[in-house]
Amino acid sequence: MASPPESLTRMAHLVVVELYPMDILSPIGCHFFYNKKNQQWEVSLFASATEIVGGEKDGIVNSSNFSADLKSIAGIFTEVHRLDWQALSNGSEDEVGPHISFEGNYEGHEVWLRILASAPKRFEAGRKVNVYECQLEDVW
Repeated sequence: MASPPESLTRMAHLVVVELYPMDILSPIGCHFFYNKKNQQWEVSLFASATEIVGGEKDGIVNSSNFSADLKSIAGIFTEVHRLDWQALSNGSEDEVGPHISFEGNYEGHEVWLRILASAPKRFEAGRKVNVYECQLEDVW
């Protein structure tokens, strides 16, 4: 897989600033992929899940609750060609699930940015809450 241009890393950081937590936001994951067919970078951002450790809810995994300033995120792009919202998962094969997406140009790169409502299942929890020690631990 091709390494993303540094400008896309900067873009991802600018987008994350526009995510507003409703609780303590867990670590943010970022996945880059270059689609040769479309000559487009795909960038997916998501808040990691939080796993409860200890107590009667031991092992329960929750998503972080946040909102996104869509107008500000659109303003990060040089040009926005498309803005979409997928409200529900498209079935068991849909790893991305509910998300908002922007397609456009950023510093000369065609980009498809997706902000996922929750982390894909294949990623381990990025944060753990230790009930007995009353501590939050960022895993990644």
